[in-house]
Amino acid sequence: MDTRDVLVLNPTSSNQVDPDYSQTEKRLEKWFSENPSKTIIATGFIASTPQNIQQHPRKVSEAVILKTLSYQEAWEMSYFGANVLHPHTIIPVMQYGIPIVIRNIFNLSAPGTMICKPSGEEIEDGWLLESPVKGFATIDNLALVNVEGTGMPGVPGTSSAIFGAVKDVGANVIMITQTSSEHSVCFAVPEKEVKVVAEALESRFRQALDAGRLSQVAIIPNCSILAAVGQKMASTPGVSATLFNALAKASINVRAIAQGCSEYNITVVVKREDCVRALRAVHSRFYLSRNFFLSHP
Repeated sequence: MDTRDVLVLNPTSSNQVDPDYSQTEKRLEKWFSENPSKTIIATGFIASTPQNIQQHPRKVSEAVILKTLSYQEAWEMSYFGANVLHPHTIIPVMQYGIPIVIRNIFNLSAPGTMICKPSGEEIEDGWLLESPVKGFATIDNLALVNVEGTGMPGVPGTSSAIFGAVKDVGANVIMITQTSSEHSVCFAVPEKEVKVVAEALESRFRQALDAGRLSQVAIIPNCSILAAVGQKMASTPGVSATLFNALAKASINVRAIAQGCSEYNITVVVKREDCVRALRAVHSRFYLSRNFFLSHP
């Protein structure tokens, strides 16, 4: 199947697309009527707009093949830079419980990875693989925007105004973090968008900046995101400590941290020039130090 003939996407803001399920279903039914088959081999990462304009997107030596991933883990990794799957492709298969098998067309003997509902513990070489962290992903070419001031705490609508200004210029916010004191709000955007974001914020908060209620809109360029992903991180004490210890031993300075209450991922922002070294450090700590996550059944 050439998915350009079937999959219809509508462009949205910030170079994103949304599937047109209604048009796609009609085209899919037509394709099946012309090509009856039980097994379909379809092209990936390519589609068409309703006007039939085509769309397509486009570090570590010890990296290992994962036997399984949960849908949530696959979604998190695809969002944070794993290029094999687009985040939007996970939603329908998760909804209907359809398993996905990722294979390497250049190495057909490799077992590949299955994305499916979470199962029990994995056994490897007679050991119980608890695997709190399933993998790491990175996003490069980012900048941090930090809005801070003594007039921010307790003022309703400040965050709404900040991200409203960002939305108005069509910028894509990759990560958000805020101190509990509400003294500052920090977020990451693509570096190519940071100039227009800063100008929009300075314009929106000019009165607050002049009055001293906001002290600055600071830009930190040349950043990368490193995300640790794993569904079992929530139930495993010490994962964050191990992650930050590995970064500290590699002399990596963490500029920002974000973690949701679901604890499916821990996201850190580092200097772009430190990203590969950081990735190697945490990968080595979690995957080569077997004592951390292996036990005998």
